[in-house]
Amino acid sequence: MEKFMLIFHGCPDVTPSPEQMQASMTEWMAWIDKLAKDGRYVSGEPLMTGGKLIKGNIKGVTDGPYAEGKEVVGGYFIINAENYDEAVALCADYPDFDKDGSIQVRQVMKMDM
Repeated sequence: MEKFMLIFHGCPDVTPSPEQMQASMTEWMAWIDKLAKDGRYVSGEPLMTGGKLIKGNIKGVTDGPYAEGKEVVGGYFIINAENYDEAVALCADYPDFDKDGSIQVRQVMKMDM
């Protein structure tokens, strides 16, 4: 079994109502529960908006990251899957596809320590 990081991109253009937020959370929790019951979910967290960007030789710190809404990283999961095909298939129930969200699937490199 390999580890994969699912990186969630996109954010809504409008602020959802409390009812929409609750419905979205219900969908997310159902997806997490399904992955967990199948032994696929390892961990994950949503990310706050904003942040800091540290860049260059002088390691200057600026507010950011600034990106278009569709490029914003909203959170991540670490999952277990046999290969890329299976990791991609596990994304079928991603709750934000209907909100034009997207998922970047990246395999975690094993490091010998």
